[in-house]
Amino acid sequence: MQVTLKFVDIGNEDLKLLVDMLDAYFQASWGDVAKSYAPHHDLAAMSCAVVAYADGKPVGCGCWKPYDAVTAEIKRMFVLPDYRREHVAAQVIRALEQHAAASGCHRAVLETGAEIPDAITFYEKQGYRMVANYGAFVDDKICVCMAKEISDGTMR
Repeated sequence: MQVTLKFVDIGNEDLKLLVDMLDAYFQASWGDVAKSYAPHHDLAAMSCAVVAYADGKPVGCGCWKPYDAVTAEIKRMFVLPDYRREHVAAQVIRALEQHAAASGCHRAVLETGAEIPDAITFYEKQGYRMVANYGAFVDDKICVCMAKEISDGTMR
């Protein structure tokens, strides 16, 4: 399967479609609890968005936004179920990390659900490690936070 990545504007229709599917998954899995996390996922706050295409069809996405001056927060990672375990997510997150590093970030952080072991395993395989919950997720028992150094060591 040939996957093509495209950096897109946050208003991109394919990105919106995939994010709507991600939100529907969260709503189906966690109900109203999922709605309380919506402020953390506002596309308008994103600095970068990537959509993955297979045979012209949008199959995955991801974004990043600034957490602080040197830290990117990975957000809105999603791959359609039929395309999981096909390395689509790995390509998306690598593109996001490279873009964030080129933008001056040295570190990437993310939050995911404690009850989503496949996501945790995926992020660990990408080099992320568990860290203390940060920001709005401190003391949030249904979330886990992870971080990874993404800098090549050069100052920008």
